[in-house]
Amino acid sequence: MIVKAIAPARILDFGGWTDTWFAGHGLVLNMAVDLYAKVVIIPREKPGASIVAQDFGEAVEIRDPSQILYDGKHDLLKAALNVTQVDGVDISVYSDVPPGCGTGSSAAVSVALVGALAVLADMHLTPHEVAVLAHRLETEELGIQSGVQDQVASAMGGIGFHCIDPYPSVSSSPVRLPENISLELESRLLLVYTGESHLSGDVHKSVIADYEAGVQRTVDAIQTLRETPLWAKSALMRGDFVELAEIMNINNSAQKRLHPRITTESIEKLEEVARDAGAMGFKVNGAGGGGSVTLLCASDNVRQVEAAVKRAGFQILPCHLDYRGLRTWVTVRDGRGERLFGRARRQAGTATAGQ
Repeated sequence: MIVKAIAPARILDFGGWTDTWFAGHGLVLNMAVDLYAKVVIIPREKPGASIVAQDFGEAVEIRDPSQILYDGKHDLLKAALNVTQVDGVDISVYSDVPPGCGTGSSAAVSVALVGALAVLADMHLTPHEVAVLAHRLETEELGIQSGVQDQVASAMGGIGFHCIDPYPSVSSSPVRLPENISLELESRLLLVYTGESHLSGDVHKSVIADYEAGVQRTVDAIQTLRETPLWAKSALMRGDFVELAEIMNINNSAQKRLHPRITTESIEKLEEVARDAGAMGFKVNGAGGGGSVTLLCASDNVRQVEAAVKRAGFQILPCHLDYRGLRTWVTVRDGRGERLFGRARRQAGTATAGQ
């Protein structure tokens, strides 16, 4: 038996930074895309577990799952094993996006891994429960500061409107768009990788210290970030892409006010190139400091913007919206080769293995 899982990355997170413990409460609107974290688990007779992180070319062998050591080497993957208490497995993990892309890829990995391990452990988790457990791996098991939006977006998919009040409680609603608006949105979006990793921890610490000290610039920026998801939801549902672009720019400016290092020379260059080519909206994904950027183009200049960005040395990551979120399924390997076993297990629904 082979258990597989995929979970999408997220982009265009309006209201990021407000889904954190120090903000206390917040709103986020984000979008899941078909760039996936992928997990393959093969049960074995030998006790313990092996974890192969293919994107890093590294492997970890765990001889005794009851004695897992968190040593900074793929601890999130170890934590998922520790919490689910699954033993005797070989695990392979990889992702469609570069490390440090700012699209919630680490959360997508933990969601996919938790989802796959839950199948083996017969835990029968809903998408929300997978997201909660994946978040707890970071905050409670490993003691890492983590927002809650990435795990929810990856587990549930689609365009999500998330209310965090109080942290870490999340109430989520899908934003369902008419097909013409959804198609037009997809046709205008470009995801661009800057080639840099996202923010380091010291920037987060600085923002937190300023917010807790009541520095007005930071407090005002966080409040603006709390408001942009409401504005973005309204613009999306009305199909007003000019207004949506303006809200992207407002959100991006508020992010920059949090700390000087949220923007970089590469990000500033990318913004200049994209705007000169006709891009309407510009937003750094995630916390900033590198990673990736989402662009919103006019209806008739997407190719011009894409060409200009490529000429400037940046990488386009082609993607479309993903409305299905976490998906898990089982393949049986026997003498006749591999075959699907039963139906794909989508924690929230009825997707079949062939979908």
